[in-house]
Amino acid sequence: MLPDHGSGVQKMTPMQITIAITVLMAVLFMVPKMPFGLSAMLCCFLLAVTGVSPISEAFSGLSHSNVIMVASMFGLSAALQKTSLAFRVKDFIGVMAGKRDIVLMITLSLLFVVMLLVLPGMVLMVMFSTFLGSLGDKSEVTPSRIILPMLMINVCWETCIPIGMGATQDFQANAYIENIVSAEQMLVFGDMFKVRILPAILVIVYACWVWKKLPKRSLTINDDMSSKIKRGELPKWKEWLVYAIFLCVVLVLILNKYFGQLMFLIPGLGLVVLGLTKVLTPKEITQNVCSDTIWMLAGIMGITAALTSTGAADAIGGALYSLISWTDNGFLIMLIVCLFTAVMTTFLSNSGCRGVLIPLVAAMAVSAGMDPRGLICCVSIAAGYAFCFPTGSTTCAFAFALGEYNPAKVLKWTLPLLLVLCVITAVCAELVFPVFG
Repeated sequence: MLPDHGSGVQKMTPMQITIAITVLMAVLFMVPKMPFGLSAMLCCFLLAVTGVSPISEAFSGLSHSNVIMVASMFGLSAALQKTSLAFRVKDFIGVMAGKRDIVLMITLSLLFVVMLLVLPGMVLMVMFSTFLGSLGDKSEVTPSRIILPMLMINVCWETCIPIGMGATQDFQANAYIENIVSAEQMLVFGDMFKVRILPAILVIVYACWVWKKLPKRSLTINDDMSSKIKRGELPKWKEWLVYAIFLCVVLVLILNKYFGQLMFLIPGLGLVVLGLTKVLTPKEITQNVCSDTIWMLAGIMGITAALTSTGAADAIGGALYSLISWTDNGFLIMLIVCLFTAVMTTFLSNSGCRGVLIPLVAAMAVSAGMDPRGLICCVSIAAGYAFCFPTGSTTCAFAFALGEYNPAKVLKWTLPLLLVLCVITAVCAELVFPVFG
């Protein structure tokens, strides 16, 4: 920061500039005068122009492993839409829609829960989008009505059950606190599940109720190139090639711990093969991997990186101390931690939020003679309640772009659920791991 020279005006610090740019992005998302991707990229340019972030960091989202994987999955999903399997699934969904709406919603909800045992939430949302066009706009169950409820289920159930993708959730939390708390205060297998299962069940109930409250709108997804695909236009050998590649990608994602960084590259390799074999044309590949959603994801990654590197995330996390210092009520402490985490994770990545707050609440609990386990569960679980705003997570950004939701207009349905989830999570955490024993 340059000296004042007696002008009485000081330059903004990098932290203040980053927070201001983050607020600007939030406003642009709520007043959608331009595409989400363009808004996010504008904010990345501002980070670079103001000198807050070097160009490589401001636009780091363009090379982020998650963005590369998601862009590739978009292309693979476009290929899958050309297969006879996709048409059969679409026919089934089309028959169910309008006749057994509640059955369809319950089926989709339970299918999401099961698939989240073996697939990352982002990948599942991309696969789900493949079949949305079959719903159309005429029945009661339309894409504009079910994308948001499925997002709620997705983010709240991902890693919830301690099987498959969720088997390590307790141990991941322990990694942040192993040098802070005693062995007796570490989480054991299944601890997180005890706290989060009740809120997760509530989300399914809420999703199966709220979808009918959402307005019916025509979305771009109903008019995109997938609607122009003709049944049977793909030769059988190409169709089986798509199945083989898609199966390989899914198996790699399920067995991700054995593949490491290759997990993010395999979908791209599969997309290259589909391009070389002309299953997808260069135009189709470009339309999918360079969509507005991808630019938005990349832009959000750049903002998140700046929030972390400038110390804004740590400064925001430090404010939690003052918020809970006025009470010694265990439930209120848990509730404040849940609400604070839910707000913070709206603008910071879920993992980044956990990385900042879990060590903080653990150290605070130890110094105050409290049991840290409930507070750690509150942070870890509430960090997943990212469904109110596109910046909440890559999954959230994708869903908001896909459903063309204005965050301000859907707040009447997302905010009440968020508040209720925080209250129930705090109650469950206090029952299972009382703050003061």
